[in-house]
Amino acid sequence: MKLLLIPFLMLAFSFNAFADGQPDFRKLQEIARIIHSENTSYRTDKGWEKITELMNQVEIFDESVKRMMSTFCSDEPNKSVLIVGEPSDTFKYLFARLAKMSPEEGCKRLSHMDLITAKLQGYMYVGTTERNWRDFIEKPAYNKDVVLYVNNLALLIGIGTSMNRDVGIESTYINAVKTGQLKSVAFLNKYDYKRLIHGRHAYVLNGFQETINVDDLKMAQVDKLVRTYLDLNAPHIKMSDKVANFMYRNIQYYQPNLMEPQRTMNVVLSLIRQNPTKTTRFRTDVKSPNPYGANIKEEYIIDRPDAVAMGLNFEYFMTEANRDRLRIYDFHTNELLQTMTGKLGAVRSNNFETNKLRLEFTSDGSVQDKGFKIDAIVEQKTEDVVLTVEQVRKAIMEMVQVPDWIIKRDYQVVRNLPAMLEEDVVGIHMAKKAVIKAFKVGYVAGRTDEKPAGALMLVGPTGTGKSYIAKKAAEFMDMKLVTLDMTQYATPESFDRFLETVANNLILYPYAVYLFEEIDKADTRVLDRLYFMMDEGIFYDKNQRPLFARGSMVMMTTNAGHDLIIRERNNPNLQRLVNEELQKFYRPSFLNRFDSIPIFLPFSKEEFHQLATIMTMKKVKKMKEYFDWNATVDEEVIRFMGENGGSDLYGARPMERMVENVISVGISEYQIQRGTIEFGDSFKISKVRGEKLKFKISVNGRGGVNYEVDMDNNSGLIDFSATFPELAKLFQENRMY
Repeated sequence: MKLLLIPFLMLAFSFNAFADGQPDFRKLQEIARIIHSENTSYRTDKGWEKITELMNQVEIFDESVKRMMSTFCSDEPNKSVLIVGEPSDTFKYLFARLAKMSPEEGCKRLSHMDLITAKLQGYMYVGTTERNWRDFIEKPAYNKDVVLYVNNLALLIGIGTSMNRDVGIESTYINAVKTGQLKSVAFLNKYDYKRLIHGRHAYVLNGFQETINVDDLKMAQVDKLVRTYLDLNAPHIKMSDKVANFMYRNIQYYQPNLMEPQRTMNVVLSLIRQNPTKTTRFRTDVKSPNPYGANIKEEYIIDRPDAVAMGLNFEYFMTEANRDRLRIYDFHTNELLQTMTGKLGAVRSNNFETNKLRLEFTSDGSVQDKGFKIDAIVEQKTEDVVLTVEQVRKAIMEMVQVPDWIIKRDYQVVRNLPAMLEEDVVGIHMAKKAVIKAFKVGYVAGRTDEKPAGALMLVGPTGTGKSYIAKKAAEFMDMKLVTLDMTQYATPESFDRFLETVANNLILYPYAVYLFEEIDKADTRVLDRLYFMMDEGIFYDKNQRPLFARGSMVMMTTNAGHDLIIRERNNPNLQRLVNEELQKFYRPSFLNRFDSIPIFLPFSKEEFHQLATIMTMKKVKKMKEYFDWNATVDEEVIRFMGENGGSDLYGARPMERMVENVISVGISEYQIQRGTIEFGDSFKISKVRGEKLKFKISVNGRGGVNYEVDMDNNSGLIDFSATFPELAKLFQENRMY
């Protein structure tokens, strides 16, 4: 009977553990994180530890939190709150404050869980979402003393839908909330709220007992968060009011597309990483008897008053596994930090965030071994760091990716831009002039408007350097280049994807060169959104959330009018003719938003020779970097490539193929016929006299291999003797758009 009774009693105990209102944390943790638990056996999730510790001491959001507590303490069965605010991580601080604030007198203390929406999703089979909800939320949390947090209600809506079911798990969720089976707090950014409240999912939003709009944090509140966070997590870092004000003012200006406290806390975390605690290793000699005896219980105290964390280095650790144990406790809280057992040899313990440890070593009456010996303590100590304006500036620059010269107002890089472009970019003088002016006016001239720093439409035939000059300008100005291929956004169905891509980039890179390639291929709605971006300096995402683009340099390329440019390149009225041609493709109001519309003319014979020289030099440099080859290319070879690699129709791209062809064919022929060209070898490519298409490669001055190069069958070469009327007829028959 006793044997039968024991399982029954265990079952009864298991049932009673949750009958009194306590949730089943073991089940809930499959799909949610613990923010706060009333059951001391379950700890706060590590991802929430620091923020809950912070919000236990910072009194902000208290008015909203008290309203939420009143909802949970009311006699109404529906105990739910919808929080509406800016799209930021403010909800985390609000959730943590609610979890840590003591309830009103007479109200139950509740546990708090953060739902991981992705784990609720059924990826493979219809019905998986419903089963996950039933097993990991309904059974362990319904009618229990726990609040389920949904950190993005928009992501919950639609989960679990299928061809046969157009209602997702949101219906199950809101029914449980309305009937009082589930206590919940959900966050929804205000743009999603405006979208959903007028759609078929309005019933979800209207199902909450109360809706609370959370205001933006004031700077004084952000300052309180920052200073308390530093006191708790990096007490060695000190910051004066002057430096703090510099940080708040500059991060607000240079990162307008992230809200507080997210943007400032990102900078603070960067500053903590830049100023870590100092790690020091101390010799010590803490050890058990060797061999240790049976049924012993010994204690050891390790005290390092100046440390903020420490780890233990064992010269050896040899005990009977699962019988003889060393338990390591935090001396101050008596929390068990680590248990060690078995034949571990030379080993290092975990790192413990405390300055005093209590070690408890116990053995049973069976086999004994050597025990353990701690020969060193690795401690982390703090040395006070007083933050400077320069350190804060660096952290802001790294987070927002603002070029250092913009924050420092060091304009040497702008002074050097003309020379840098002239050295690396062939021809296109009108475009270089327009780009240089755009950077000067946009970033140096003391602008007072909110428009992008510059907006250029780069017009010309393919291969004339439109994309190249944008890439080189970004490189020389030390700015991020964000390139979008507009052929990917040519249909109405791609519009939302375009909005999402640009919005995400503006949040991450508010100071960048944005290159929109081949905008003549884009859907008209895409052009409308770019119109407002250039006109107001604001880009509206799919929820009409405004994102500032005042720090961006906008460049767009188009091949519209390429045939006219080739045909009329020597016409003094070319600019007027091109402008008239562009109006066949774009509205005048759209064209009027560009600061400049430079024309990219086909390259002249002299410029093709320059291109051949530059491309050859770059190829030689890359081969040195990759293979340590010392390559030399004769001037006669470069002249051949300059004369035969150019094209009015295809621009510089056939030249790239020509350079690659002449050099790479020679290298491959030599290695196939003679042997490997080793790292550090030197080789020379020269022309074979009297042979138009024959070249010679010699390695280390010895012998050589003659080889022949086929002319590129995709050169797009046009007979330069052809008359302009003939060219016009050619383009009339083969229009590219």
